Amino acid sequence: MNKKLSYLRLLLIATLVVTIVGCSSNNTNTQSGTSGNEKVVLEYYTWTDEEEYMQKVVEAFNAQNGDIEVQLNTISNNSNEYNTKIMTNLSGGSKMDVYSINGTSSLGLYSSKNQVLDITDRIKEANLDVGAYGPSFQDITEVLTEGKYFALPYRTSQYALFYNKSIFDREGIPYPTQMTWEKYAELAKSLTKGEGSDKQWGGYYADWITAPLGALQAGTTVLDDHLDEVANWLDYLDRIYYQDQSHMSYKQMKSQSTDWIKQFENGNVAMLVNGEWTINMLKADIADGKTDIEFDMAPLPLPEGTKESITVGGVSTFIGINPASDNIDAAFKFIQFVSGEKGESIIAESSVLPAYASDKTKESFLNATGIQGSSYFFEANTVVENQPIAQIDEINRVYGEQRDLFLFQEQDSAKAIQNFLEQRQSVLNP
Repeated sequence: MNKKLSYLRLLLIATLVVTIVGCSSNNTNTQSGTSGNEKVVLEYYTWTDEEEYMQKVVEAFNAQNGDIEVQLNTISNNSNEYNTKIMTNLSGGSKMDVYSINGTSSLGLYSSKNQVLDITDRIKEANLDVGAYGPSFQDITEVLTEGKYFALPYRTSQYALFYNKSIFDREGIPYPTQMTWEKYAELAKSLTKGEGSDKQWGGYYADWITAPLGALQAGTTVLDDHLDEVANWLDYLDRIYYQDQSHMSYKQMKSQSTDWIKQFENGNVAMLVNGEWTINMLKADIADGKTDIEFDMAPLPLPEGTKESITVGGVSTFIGINPASDNIDAAFKFIQFVSGEKGESIIAESSVLPAYASDKTKESFLNATGIQGSSYFFEANTVVENQPIAQIDEINRVYGEQRDLFLFQEQDSAKAIQNFLEQRQSVLNP
């Protein structure tokens, strides 16, 4: 009787062990996405401005992958709230699997702190065509992350010249095409007229555009030893803001916290220098009935003597994996989709410029914008706006301070450059 009871106890224990092991195995497989009947759930984070089109990408991925479900979470990007909360999530043991990265400086920050997964080997194993993202991605990878891939880009940025067609029609002036910065200044001055609420500005150059666009087009960066081209660009801004008075002045924009997009939408501005995101913003406001502006775009003006079309920008938005994720295989599959032709075509359908260049993504973007001049984004050579070094944010801050003093007319361009060079040295060689 005792032997029989002991046998039954042993049998019960063995059954429990098998059951526990089986449950543990099923849980592990579900988390890794390798097997099991339950879906792998991926927590994906991005900022609120991207919600509309990234939700479409997520839905398309989920429909195509029955064993994976991506859940979209958004965080406001106001006052750097996004980066702060993502950092908190990464360091606090969050269940976040995948997240978007805004700008090369953020990519450098996350990779340097080992808070985004090195996917170099996975990219090679998947035989991904990283050349489809253009030369700026390779430049960033070689310099910023020493040839290693920590994320894949899905958006790129480029500056262009937007214009109000109604103003040009009313003035009887042909629409802008490729021109020099000198011709742009002359055209803007000729289109400036009126006073007060009836003021028509020939152009608008937003106060937050810190990058010296003309100098970058000419081959100079803020890291160079000689910054004559940067000084010339500062003097050019002084010309259009204060001498020609063809653009709302830097002082006025700062003191009134002027909304650049509203100035253009309200019909007060003939030409607007801005990035490709302008298309998406304008089309959204037109659809919402906030404006009825008729606009198009032309290439960014060029320095004198430049023969080929050159714009400023480069890949700007990335998607990476939290190294602490329990679902790395599924996460890599998702970022492949987002940054590949299928995901990028969906993004392009929202008039957002995709990083992945192919006939399909180009067609999707051109069909979505309906803007004749938007093909320029696929034809111009692009120079990188922010140099891919770890200290670039601090370099830009120092340059921005000296630029502000110049544009507030508190120092000349030579003094601004001299001060910048001295302060830059302490940033690069602390």
